[in-house]
Amino acid sequence: MTLVSTQQAFTPALSVDSGSPLVLIEHIADILGEAHGFGGFLFDRRVRLIVKDGVTWLYTTRTSGGRWESWVRPFNPNTLQPGPARRVLLPSAGHDRAVLHHVVAIADDFIVGFFCDGVGVGAAIASAPDADFVHDPTFVLQPEIGWETRGGSVEGWSLESNGAYVLCEDTADETVFWQGYDSYRKDGRLGDLGWAKVRVDKKTRRVKLLGRHPDNPLAFRNPEWLCARCGGNLSSDVMIAGKRTFFFYLRPNTSEMFIGLALSDDPLFFQNVSHYIVDTILDEETVAEKFQAVQTDDELLIFYESRFTDGSWRTGLRCYRIPS
Repeated sequence: MTLVSTQQAFTPALSVDSGSPLVLIEHIADILGEAHGFGGFLFDRRVRLIVKDGVTWLYTTRTSGGRWESWVRPFNPNTLQPGPARRVLLPSAGHDRAVLHHVVAIADDFIVGFFCDGVGVGAAIASAPDADFVHDPTFVLQPEIGWETRGGSVEGWSLESNGAYVLCEDTADETVFWQGYDSYRKDGRLGDLGWAKVRVDKKTRRVKLLGRHPDNPLAFRNPEWLCARCGGNLSSDVMIAGKRTFFFYLRPNTSEMFIGLALSDDPLFFQNVSHYIVDTILDEETVAEKFQAVQTDDELLIFYESRFTDGSWRTGLRCYRIPS
């Protein structure tokens, strides 16, 4: 990646890598035509996009009365045709948001969603992809002093689910996996990426935090940068140059934002990782985050959430060619 040492905010600190493994061929800034920010698609336990009769489920978020709520709609990932949306998750008492960003089908009638509540990561359960989600009070993942707070107080910090997922064990009784999450501090635009181990009990239908990975955080951020965070789902069938993919965004400073890509044979991305800067914000965008990929033979579709210059949040799409 290209890094230029500079003290002048108007001089770019970074640029898109000339040797990027992706080449942008199409950009659609708003595929829904309404102020719904992208949250994620429905995935199965093996980290594969669930598509039935050409349709999957698309989760989005929007504000209402100053509170962030989550919605879902049927969606054709090939034609980009959305169906009608309905609200499925509201913030709990004392919180101002409930933003779904990773939804996994443990069974046809057992859907688990991980969401940001403004302080930490919560879990919620639904009986169908488009049914109402109910908060699971047994799952709590909130900031702890350490790398999640850059060594300072937890005040001002939050944690967010970022959609990354690596399956550990799947039996008749439980599903255990590594759930991606990241730290975030709005003041300073700071943050890093990590993993938390989660157990879903198929009998009691409860979600439990087993612990954080001892090697957290992921070494995706140059120490001079503000953040490297908010990654996308590690779909098991998305590969570039035979490697697993991890998309995230990075900020070298308060005025620039880029889309990063990590490639590795290691499903947790702690070892033998190659990093690239593959894109930056375009047109009306001021933020691009929450990336989830769908791959065809020689193209990669990246769905993501963006914030426009008018302050609205949208669902965008970028199509990339994968050079041979």
